[in-house]
Amino acid sequence: MTRWLITGAGGQLATAFADLLAGDPLATVTLMREEETDLRDTDAVLRAVRAAAPDVVLHTAAYTAVDAAESDEATALAVNDGGTANLVAALGHLAARPDADRGTHGPDAGRGGHSDPDADLPLLVSFSSDYVFDGHKDRPYVESDEPSPQSAYGRSKLAQERATLAWPAGIVVRTAWLFSPIGTNFVKTIVRLAGERVAQARERAGGESLGIPNISPRPTPLRVVDDQVGSPTYAPHLAAGVVELLLRGPAPGIYHIAGSGACSWLELAREIVTRAGLPVEVLPQTTAELGRPAPRPAYSALASERGAPVLPPWHDGVAACLAALAGDAKEST
Repeated sequence: MTRWLITGAGGQLATAFADLLAGDPLATVTLMREEETDLRDTDAVLRAVRAAAPDVVLHTAAYTAVDAAESDEATALAVNDGGTANLVAALGHLAARPDADRGTHGPDAGRGGHSDPDADLPLLVSFSSDYVFDGHKDRPYVESDEPSPQSAYGRSKLAQERATLAWPAGIVVRTAWLFSPIGTNFVKTIVRLAGERVAQARERAGGESLGIPNISPRPTPLRVVDDQVGSPTYAPHLAAGVVELLLRGPAPGIYHIAGSGACSWLELAREIVTRAGLPVEVLPQTTAELGRPAPRPAYSALASERGAPVLPPWHDGVAACLAALAGDAKEST
């Protein structure tokens, strides 16, 4: 039996992990919810970790408001860095307990038998971002590339990485451009905006049939940035890849796991509307024209030099997400 503790319950990645592990009869899953346990509260985190006594912590909770962090970096650091440090401290307390039952329930059968004493410690798997890089490369970033975050959010994620790796059994998974059928993400936003434009065009067409002049039935185009390139990642694919990695008994350190391939936000948006059957034109705009507060890396595709699991192509993730959204829509009608 493996005891899993998942922080950030209700979020995209936490939900994907919970759904995946629900099918494992040898998994016991505890969900840590933000409204119940504030990661910034040292004592609350300690209580939650002691109660769960986890073999593996999947630390998906994070401050992710990229633009807001530019004016509130202290909060981003308190959650991403400080919250992770609180988890590390709590795991240290758990490991120091004389009655601690650890090292026999890990996700890989042989992990507890390693001669390395750190192999008996609970795993802490923390999730970071492509935004730790400056985006100046013209080929995918690998684990050994030097981070150089350009935004407050990116700096907070790099600090989170370092806090994670302070734990001897710490693993950092860098990923990018996460999306799923739940929560707020780019795929759902494009589907919503394109759907609204199609509905508005139909309303205008109805007005034209009533003799109201100068009304165009064509949907208003969307405008999406074309000068940022990354690796879109479907949360259920990422969850499966991470579990596959853990079953291998990986060494501590950093791993890149993201959707295979790379594209711009513009290309991603066009893929979404095409696959969703939404006849909306998607036009390019620059990052400068969009005018967001936080700088973004121009190129931040990810690849692994450490043999991390290879996820399906990002196109497949879009298709799976849209299929799930369509299924949810049918169930709600």
